[in-house]
Amino acid sequence: MKTVDKAMSVLDQFSMERTEVGLSELATLAGLDKAATRRLLVAMAKHGFVEQVAAGGRYRLGHGFLRLARIREATVPIVRAAQETTDWLSAKVEETVHIGVPGEKGMTTIAYCMPSKGNVINIIPTQVLPFHLTSSGLIYLAFATDETRERILSIKREKTTDTSQIRKTDIVRTINHFREHGYSQSRNTFEKGVASIAMPFFDNSLDPVGTIAIAVPDANMNEERVNELLPLLQEAIARMQTSLTGFQNQ
Repeated sequence: MKTVDKAMSVLDQFSMERTEVGLSELATLAGLDKAATRRLLVAMAKHGFVEQVAAGGRYRLGHGFLRLARIREATVPIVRAAQETTDWLSAKVEETVHIGVPGEKGMTTIAYCMPSKGNVINIIPTQVLPFHLTSSGLIYLAFATDETRERILSIKREKTTDTSQIRKTDIVRTINHFREHGYSQSRNTFEKGVASIAMPFFDNSLDPVGTIAIAVPDANMNEERVNELLPLLQEAIARMQTSLTGFQNQ
């Protein structure tokens, strides 16, 4: 494993649920020895990417990421546009809405909004949504290039519910169907009691930039509800693409 890969492995252990981590725990979680982990932390601390809470204490993410995040957002203001879109769509459908962008193993949430009333599907923003188990991931795969799709499908897949789909042939058949119809659906495949629909949005890249999904309690998702949600989901996609490119369709 290269040094940069090791450093990323260490950084990946931080989350909203684990904002501060000790040296020994970081080493164990990242699968590295303690001495190597310490060297990586010292190097990253020098550049502001991690910091110690107190002398000899636990580590947390540093201020260095703020500068890079601001540069990224100034270059492509996707997060601001995404939050405006999720707020608008959630108000329209009175359901949980989330927008994700692709990561190494799944979709990462960059914006979400939950309705103030009704049966709400909770979103954990730091949770990676596996490509093969979620409507977001499946519709991304459906519209990704062959190269991207094959790379993702080579990743080891795991089940999280009894209805999780992990066979490659089944996934390929499913995403081909979704590509033909332009949207995806999932039901109890990642989390029991949750159904969702999703569509991709694009900029000038060959692969989708991200996806917009509406999550609904499983008992409330039927064909009639899907038909109600689809036009508004399509409008949200148009809003995102207009924000990113100035055009609604690619």
